Amino acid sequence: MDNRKITGKKEKSRRKIMHAAKYLCEKNGIENVTFHDIAEEADVCRTTVFNHFASTDQLMIALFCQEIEDIDEYCSEINCSGMALIEAVFDKLIEDTAYYPVLTYKIASSTILRGGGEEKSLSYIEKMIADNLPRQYREQKELYTVAIMGAYYGLVNHYHSLHKHFDAEQMKEEFHQLLRLIFGGGEK
Repeated sequence: MDNRKITGKKEKSRRKIMHAAKYLCEKNGIENVTFHDIAEEADVCRTTVFNHFASTDQLMIALFCQEIEDIDEYCSEINCSGMALIEAVFDKLIEDTAYYPVLTYKIASSTILRGGGEEKSLSYIEKMIADNLPRQYREQKELYTVAIMGAYYGLVNHYHSLHKHFDAEQMKEEFHQLLRLIFGGGEK
């Protein structure tokens, strides 16, 4: 049998499992989802889920790494840099957060608490920010990076704590306002 077919089938199965897990975790809460539930939703056997992911924690890490990869691919496709890239990164992240607000927040929080280690983690996004800051802000790039990441987490936390509807367009607009505040309302 052709190895490309095996790899393609395996990757398709993995993505199907991850999609089912995202849906169920958002719908029922991470703590209320079992591998049996995921297998049923993905229309695969439970063993197949275990063949891809040894634990729920491993599945959550894979979901988060996939999110980072999706953002990276998106940024490559739109081919921009500087503040336009920073805005694009967070626009995409906010869109995904609005679609899966509880899951995205919990996965990001647990990744922060657990620390990096994965090839594509939050540190990858932070590096994208630092590398794309306008020249005049690069001397204090760590502080600006922290401020931008903090603006995203603050916005998401604000929506969660006030039980506001996660409207991606509204959240993106508010995030862009926060960016203008961070950069003194000046030109980007």
